[in-house]
Amino acid sequence: MKFGLFFLNFMNSKRSSDQVIEEMLDTAHYVDQLKFDTLAVYENHFSNNGVIGAPLTVAGFLLGMTKNAKVASLNHVITTHHPVRVAEEACLLDQMSEGRFVFGFSDCEKSADMRFFNRPTDSQFQLFSECHKIINDAFTTGYCNPNNDFYSFPKISVNPNAYTEGGPAQFVNATSKEVVEWAAKLGLPLVFKWDDSNAQRKEYAGLYHEVAQAHGVDVSQVRHKLTLLVNQNVDGEAARAEARLYLEEFVRESYPNTEFEQKMAELLSENAIGTYEESTQAARVAIEYCGAADLLMSFESMEDKAQQRAVIDVVNANIVKYHS
Repeated sequence: MKFGLFFLNFMNSKRSSDQVIEEMLDTAHYVDQLKFDTLAVYENHFSNNGVIGAPLTVAGFLLGMTKNAKVASLNHVITTHHPVRVAEEACLLDQMSEGRFVFGFSDCEKSADMRFFNRPTDSQFQLFSECHKIINDAFTTGYCNPNNDFYSFPKISVNPNAYTEGGPAQFVNATSKEVVEWAAKLGLPLVFKWDDSNAQRKEYAGLYHEVAQAHGVDVSQVRHKLTLLVNQNVDGEAARAEARLYLEEFVRESYPNTEFEQKMAELLSENAIGTYEESTQAARVAIEYCGAADLLMSFESMEDKAQQRAVIDVVNANIVKYHS
């Protein structure tokens, strides 16, 4: 198993955008000297629940300031971006980092964002699929020449070509059954979301394998990723209280039609939150449910930076001891 960090970069009344970004950079610099494999950046628009609207831009900065870790876009929303521009930027990052960039992407999860960026909501999945095809053609051949309902233009060269043969490594967010089935047919790795339940992750993992098998796709070497929030404290209730405060605005915005306390309890119990024993057990259970090969963690809900670093150090020691 490989381990990494992801950055949600939530902002609130106590944490300005400047502070959030500075904390991300400090943490990235610190963990690059340890044994973590990947740093991933979350994309969000128009709310406090993530101050990064351009994860490829941030990935470029992180690649420049780090030497060892891979750097990924966690969920670059290709449905609301022009696919050629995405391909150009991703290939450029792949070239300049000599293969350390990982292209994590997603369909759009917010209908309001689709409307704001003037994208068709009635054919969203078809647009998502066509965007990826254009991007993947550019990754694998250096060219693209689409002729579909959304994009049609003469054959063009996408420069620079990818540094990595076949393009940068990819993974896609498991945002819906439709996306999971699509990914299985292509043999693309999934990233299971931290705010989905264990039951949802298990359902998606099972669906992926069923569809892959039905279409004769060998996924034995596919490495799915799982994202989890981490908040450890010798006082488990203190960890849960701190994580709850961190998540309140996100839950109210993202799950307006779900009973608040029910969703909050699910998040607190099915992420790695509590004492060391409670959090590690929750992580083991989550991994077993979805069968992920790699784990990405966010430590951002821990306000005490000394405590946050101490927990990161414990995880790093376990990586050295059990996974090197």
